[in-house]
Amino acid sequence: MALILPFPPPPVEQPPLLSRIRRLSRPLEWLFTALFALGAGILVLAVSGALAYGGDRLQVWPGGIQIYVEPAVPPVPPGWTTVGALPWVQKLALSVSACLMVVPALAILWRLRSLFRLYGEGVVLEARNARCIAAIAVWLIAYAVGPTLGHLVVAASGFDDRGWLRLDSLQALVLGLVLVVVARVMRWGAEVADDAARFV
Repeated sequence: MALILPFPPPPVEQPPLLSRIRRLSRPLEWLFTALFALGAGILVLAVSGALAYGGDRLQVWPGGIQIYVEPAVPPVPPGWTTVGALPWVQKLALSVSACLMVVPALAILWRLRSLFRLYGEGVVLEARNARCIAAIAVWLIAYAVGPTLGHLVVAASGFDDRGWLRLDSLQALVLGLVLVVVARVMRWGAEVADDAARFV
């Protein structure tokens, strides 16, 4: 009588390049997580300050904002005003404008974190990677139009906003459109890799 013993399949070794991608991706995942947390904290502080702070350390003018952290606050410069002196509708408009500009940047950081987490897990040529890149592209386009939308909100409240036209908006728009194409190429590559994996 013959005794048949099943042998376990041979261990699948990772290609050296995939191991390197995984090793390099983990620190980037942590970096984007930290940047997201920092940015979210700053946004919460900025919106809370705009809506609730009444002191003279937070000052605005038609082209920007300044925060004083030194012990003694100098007199308010000509053309500037404290946020606490603004009407409630303008405080709310400035807060909405800040969210329109910062939330897309936070979403980009979160999606980059998700993408590099996938890479760290060894997921490289799959549809999930393409979806992350497509989401980054959409949020880049939102980041590009955010300052313009924020300007419209602030202007509608009666606040004179002159600092809304930014070169990085054009750069984000172009990069977002490029990533739309890259995401589609990645999705096609994932389909090709999936079809190839079906053949033995």
